[in-house]
Amino acid sequence: MIPQAIANTGPYAALWSELKSMRHALERAMKATARGDLAELDQARLRSLIDFLRAELDPKPTEQGEFLSLASAEPRYSLDVDLRQLLKGLPVFEQWHRAGKLGFKEKTLKLITALEEYLGKLLGNLFPSNPPEDEFKILHAVLSELLVRTETALLS
Repeated sequence: MIPQAIANTGPYAALWSELKSMRHALERAMKATARGDLAELDQARLRSLIDFLRAELDPKPTEQGEFLSLASAEPRYSLDVDLRQLLKGLPVFEQWHRAGKLGFKEKTLKLITALEEYLGKLLGNLFPSNPPEDEFKILHAVLSELLVRTETALLS
């Protein structure tokens, strides 16, 4: 765990904080048994995760390879991580829908769509909606890996 002083002062502190809050919201969604278990802030963090994934997995051409959706405006910091490559390297992602022979783009869109549909069901349903288990496990693994890399950068 990162000491609070480093988390508040390091160059990647904002990125670390964003990723951490997204992962906590995802964990609460995975454990929610009633609609009220997921606070408005959790839903907002999950929406931020959707925006982050859309921006990183289908980026506009840029000259820099950084997390544009979460990077601080001034000054800009980058972990130099291509989220597409990171995702391809995760065994849990590779095994998911392997038999269906879905391409990478289809699988990533399926991840994002699953999260969007889950949030949509939360808003329009009085009863709890079970989260898509496999997709949420993959998203949790992605956020955990990004957090490890960010913590390493913070401590360097």
